[in-house]
Amino acid sequence: MALTVLTLRTEEGEHRISCPLHASLTLGCGPECDVTFEGVSILPRHCVLYRTGERTFQIIGVFVAAQFSVNGVISSELEVDVPFKFGIGGEVFDVDLAEGEEPLEEAVVEASEAGTEGAPTGPRVSKRGYLLKPISLKPRGGVRVGEVILPVVSAPEMEMPMALPPANLPPPSVEVAAETKLPQDEEESSSLLLMGLLVCGAMIAGIVYWPYHLDQISAAKGDVVTQPVVAAPELSPEATVKACEDLLRLGAPLLAAQVLMSLAETGDLAAMHELGLALRASDQFGGEVVFLLQQAVEGGRREALRDFVSVVDDPENPARYSEGAFKQLQLAAKLGEASAWMPLGERYEFGNGTAADIKLALAAFEKARRFGDKRAAGKLSARQEALERVAGYVRSWNEVSVATLLDHVAAGQGKFFMLDHAPMEVLLRLEEELRARWPLRRISVMAGAQAEVETFDLIKVTQPFQFEVQRGVRIARGKGVLVCRVQQDVADRWRITDASDKIEVSELLPTKEQFVSAASLREMKPAFTHEEQVEEARLEILEQMRGLEATEDFKPALTVLMNAVYEFPQETFWQPFADALSDRMARQLFMKGQWLDAAWAEPAHQLAEHGSVSAMLLEGHLYAAGYGCPRDPVRSLALYQKAFEAGKRRDARFYYAEALFQGRGVPQDIEKAGALVLAFMSRSKHPLEAYLAAHLLWRKAEHDPALWQDVYDTLSRVVDKLPPAKNLAGMVLLNHGQTTKERRTGFAAIKGAAEEGVVEAMKSLSQCYLEGVGCEKDAQQATFWKQKALVTEPPRRRHYTEFVE
Repeated sequence: MALTVLTLRTEEGEHRISCPLHASLTLGCGPECDVTFEGVSILPRHCVLYRTGERTFQIIGVFVAAQFSVNGVISSELEVDVPFKFGIGGEVFDVDLAEGEEPLEEAVVEASEAGTEGAPTGPRVSKRGYLLKPISLKPRGGVRVGEVILPVVSAPEMEMPMALPPANLPPPSVEVAAETKLPQDEEESSSLLLMGLLVCGAMIAGIVYWPYHLDQISAAKGDVVTQPVVAAPELSPEATVKACEDLLRLGAPLLAAQVLMSLAETGDLAAMHELGLALRASDQFGGEVVFLLQQAVEGGRREALRDFVSVVDDPENPARYSEGAFKQLQLAAKLGEASAWMPLGERYEFGNGTAADIKLALAAFEKARRFGDKRAAGKLSARQEALERVAGYVRSWNEVSVATLLDHVAAGQGKFFMLDHAPMEVLLRLEEELRARWPLRRISVMAGAQAEVETFDLIKVTQPFQFEVQRGVRIARGKGVLVCRVQQDVADRWRITDASDKIEVSELLPTKEQFVSAASLREMKPAFTHEEQVEEARLEILEQMRGLEATEDFKPALTVLMNAVYEFPQETFWQPFADALSDRMARQLFMKGQWLDAAWAEPAHQLAEHGSVSAMLLEGHLYAAGYGCPRDPVRSLALYQKAFEAGKRRDARFYYAEALFQGRGVPQDIEKAGALVLAFMSRSKHPLEAYLAAHLLWRKAEHDPALWQDVYDTLSRVVDKLPPAKNLAGMVLLNHGQTTKERRTGFAAIKGAAEEGVVEAMKSLSQCYLEGVGCEKDAQQATFWKQKALVTEPPRRRHYTEFVE
């Protein structure tokens, strides 16, 4: 036989319902449903079961709020094959199909928390062909079905259930029901009283049902019981809506929705309005919420306008940015709702649901601002903030320092006065040039500034200004227009991302021939004579050389020096600056063995080619160290010689003689080194010169012992400034001293040099302790200083210019 009977099994028994192929069954708590359940969370029309195949059902919730579970999964619409577990109102049924064509059994199953034992049952004719057991939700924090937690019914909803009276109580009398009914004039006395009346009506409905239930039980035994039926009091639509408003305020949206649903279906606008709010408050946002409120608004309920805008622009509305939502906001604005203008402006700004139009967005924001919307005021304040930022930038041109540029400008993003994507250091340099070129500046903003909103975080500003700049007797006056784009960064700060200006000069004093005409304020320059140009270049170099000792960045000074070299090839005013810069770079190289940028070696080479003696020495040091160029001792010696022959300077003599004496990578030439040194440096107080002279005298003293005193005298003048000289002086006393005191003094000098980090002194000191020369033998100290010499880095090389005689 065909499977035409749907079975629902519970712990109490099995219930059979006719359900042929392509049939549908409506489930809910309403009297018109095919399968009726009773429970607070069950809607009058909760869901529909469609039999779409031999063993397939499609279950669809009538409303988004009407949820159910299938095999533990909560949903409002799905398709499933039998058998399956169906959950509704907190109870679960086993659903399956069975064969059979026999008549359906009509029964009512009485259920309570105490169970159904002893409850008589019997058939009775009903307007529906069947009844399933009533369901009443129990107060609990939540129920897990599979991996889903069923929603918890709020306290007000659980405190006022429309449940039947317990089976063990006697049936109430008609007088009780009559006494419960309130007069009509008291129904409208207050909304709270109406809510209480509604609860009483629900209780009376249970009382009315109780005799009917007993009648069913008696009919099953053949004993028909008749009871008079008392009708529940009828509330007016207005009273019902007011009572539901109180239910919403008390946190019972689902109960309010159940009460309002039938009234809203009749077309009552207030009921539609409150039903939409009830569904929204139950965290069941769906299209029906917007639909109900729109119907109320279009029907003329102005009280629903603000709520209508709120749900249309709700972040949980999946259609929030659709064309339909945009038209709904237009409708609300057309009907006079002030709160619609702000979201309308946002739709115009970003092009959501309509074409982007910044002018319409501005107009919408302006209307929202007039109605007191602070968000719109914030949007419209962007123009004023952009205008103030540009005006502040113009006023900063009068300041001596360029530090405030960082408050106005975002570098590297656009074009600034013909410089494309310039880094901040370049922009700072541009501002410094303006201040150096025109020491006296009087620049002010003029009226007529305009702000054109491209987006609300990018605004184009046009700012007129007037200027008077002066250098010496030269004075230029005029006006100009600054055009900027101002953008809001991630920290909500407005910064200028590009800028350009155009000026009109009205007066040039004393004559226009003394100026270089230009279209931009930063391009306008004095027309200098050759002498003025030289002086200007000298002052610019001097400015860059200031504070050079405190910085390791030589690039700015190298740049202006090279500019002066190429611009004035016949002049020599730049050479002292080039020598000072080269000496500073050499000291940095000796101290750390490197620069911030090894590419600075090329400008040093260019300065050497143009005759800077210090640059020649610096290049010699670079070739000797192999830094910035390949290591080449021969080239290094040649550069030292060239520097010495170019200027006969003492430092050049020293480095040339030192290279000859050491012979590193080139043949050693003691005789030539001695000729360069001994006649000029033997009595020098410069530590490096005296140390080199002492080494050359040492070579001579090995053949002429009378010269040991000269060696010691030469070293004694610089022992306090150069630790290696202290070590060498100690060696002279220790090896050639005439008395024990002199040898002990020599030992003390060697020990002092060792303690100051001289590796050669450590080795000598270890040998002294080992052999007992100048001290008592001490093997432990000998071992200590020998090991320390192995792990100690040699002291850094000292540059000639580090010492001042």
